[in-house]
Amino acid sequence: MRNLVETHGGPFGSASGRALLGHAIQGALLAPILILGAASASAQSTDAGAIVKESCATCHTQSGNSAAPPFPKLSGLAPDYLAKQMRDVASGKRSSDIMGPILDELSRGEINALAEYFARQPRTPGIVTRPDLVDEGERVYREGNKEAGVPACAGCHTPDGGGAPRFPMIAAQNADYVVQQLKQFRSGERSNDFGKLMRTVVSRLTDAEILAVAQYVASMPVPPSAR
Repeated sequence: MRNLVETHGGPFGSASGRALLGHAIQGALLAPILILGAASASAQSTDAGAIVKESCATCHTQSGNSAAPPFPKLSGLAPDYLAKQMRDVASGKRSSDIMGPILDELSRGEINALAEYFARQPRTPGIVTRPDLVDEGERVYREGNKEAGVPACAGCHTPDGGGAPRFPMIAAQNADYVVQQLKQFRSGERSNDFGKLMRTVVSRLTDAEILAVAQYVASMPVPPSAR
């Protein structure tokens, strides 16, 4: 570019022309940064609480601690994980007749803002409806079932149920929702798991083990990070 400018006449042959060219290049380089900054500012300024009140609270409550057994608690979930789930539902990758139309109307920035909002909400303790199943559920959660080739749930979701970047916090989650999701993974109705891991594991669980694990998950104390 330097040789072209200096050896040819034209609009950039003079000092003022070269200065003009420099400003143009600088502007082109800064444009993407300015766009990203504007997008970030837009996401930060999104009133997530208002969106929750209008579109989410009926099922999930304003704090993300749904008291309705079929609906999940969203409180305390890692924002990246929750945002991915919402995007998957919006795109149809994860099926939900209820949530699909709602999330399809939200922008990426609004989804990110909602994920950050729910991540900040403290999770409430879970409700155990079948105390007689908790001990068996704990055994499967912590040890798995070697004979059936089932690994321990704790290996991915951590011993306290707090989860990891790719795996959600499940401690104190609604038991009915956990049963519903495990059965959907097993049937293939839900297929947005990382590397088909959940589908593979749950395919080896019996109905009795699924019910027991769900009760144990509901009984787990809320991890310190989500209180």
